[in-house]
Amino acid sequence: MLPPLHAPMEAFATLSRCTSSSELGQRVGELAAAYGVQYWLYAVDLPLVNDRREQFTLGGYPEGWVNHYLACDYLRIDPIVAHCHDHATPLNWARASEELARGQDPRTRRVRQMFGEAAEFGLGAGISIPLHGPGAGWGLMSFAAHAWLAPRLAAHTAELHLLAHFVHEQARRYCRATPASRQPNDVPRLTRREREALYWASAGKTSWEIGQLLGISERTVIFHMQNASQKLGVSGRQAAVARAVAMGLIAAH
Repeated sequence: MLPPLHAPMEAFATLSRCTSSSELGQRVGELAAAYGVQYWLYAVDLPLVNDRREQFTLGGYPEGWVNHYLACDYLRIDPIVAHCHDHATPLNWARASEELARGQDPRTRRVRQMFGEAAEFGLGAGISIPLHGPGAGWGLMSFAAHAWLAPRLAAHTAELHLLAHFVHEQARRYCRATPASRQPNDVPRLTRREREALYWASAGKTSWEIGQLLGISERTVIFHMQNASQKLGVSGRQAAVARAVAMGLIAAH
């Protein structure tokens, strides 16, 4: 078979012949390697802001990085996860890093630290593709490699975007079904800041304390809380927290 660089549609279509998740994962690794990808991760129904509910994944990152990422609770501040939840377009990690370089608040410094540590584990460059639609409320597929391969990944963003959706089409056969009470259209789409504000409110933090934790003003925290309450169809902070927890948008602290 021709390498996917020459005929991506034909090569990606062969994923439909896979009869198990392990076979699918092996084939995806072979296809992605043609674009310089060294590590990849497909994940749907991801947890948000410390929520540890069940999710479905294929592929993976170095075990050492996964353990470190979880130990540092980077999920709560990861801009890649936030982007893929709130957008539909690919995210080049280099662009995210450039935007972070301009910020000096505590959260921004911690995210820069996260990217720096990821590079030490061989994840210095990456492209992440948001996934929404059939088979899952939302998810992502990330393709990563050492930093020196960043130009190659960037040059093949379109092919990787296409591959991610072919993978999603096949992998959803192995994902658990979305419960009827959690259909995507019934769940409000909160922004990352709104989820963070609600999470810390569930821990009993005041608006001023939340602002200190997130590196934003107290007035901005109140603004995010009001927006979240409106989206959730409730009035008041405690009602918003309770509704967000019930819908699985955050985990109770």
